[in-house]
Amino acid sequence: MALRDKIAEKHDKAENHRFVKLLFSGEMPKNIYADFLFNQLVAYSRLESLAQRYGLLFGIEDIRRADLMQEDLTELGEKPGFRKATSNYVSYLNNVPAEKLMAHIYVRHFGDMYGGQMLKKVVPSQGRMYEFKDRAELINRVRSKLSDDLGDEANKAFDFVLELFDELANAYDIPAT
Repeated sequence: MALRDKIAEKHDKAENHRFVKLLFSGEMPKNIYADFLFNQLVAYSRLESLAQRYGLLFGIEDIRRADLMQEDLTELGEKPGFRKATSNYVSYLNNVPAEKLMAHIYVRHFGDMYGGQMLKKVVPSQGRMYEFKDRAELINRVRSKLSDDLGDEANKAFDFVLELFDELANAYDIPAT
């Protein structure tokens, strides 16, 4: 079974989450987006740091998003909060074997390269984090580093994404649609 098929259920759950629906609506308040973006920045910074340490970003260095997230966050000028879901995720990442980290790159960064192309038009910042140099080629290079046996770990990555979506949706009383 292909990696994409192994994560289809969790991907659909994330894509249809009430937080994501607000995100794509174009009506995301700056403060909520800043909170989301800050927590993404913390998670991506750790993930990218570990991936760099283990040589996983060789040939795909342009995948890194943390600096661009920081630029978007600075532009927003809001004071975001650090979420428990993010703390849980970073703690988990610190114990993930190097060979499984690409599953997390796949879930998070492919989301930015695909859905992020629509998001950059509706988020309350310039959406720099969704801009990629030669996106199609980068996707191909990342795919060459993936294997179908990453499915279980990719689903764990989605669990942490969903945990953050739940925490933010509950904190800001985002209704189900």
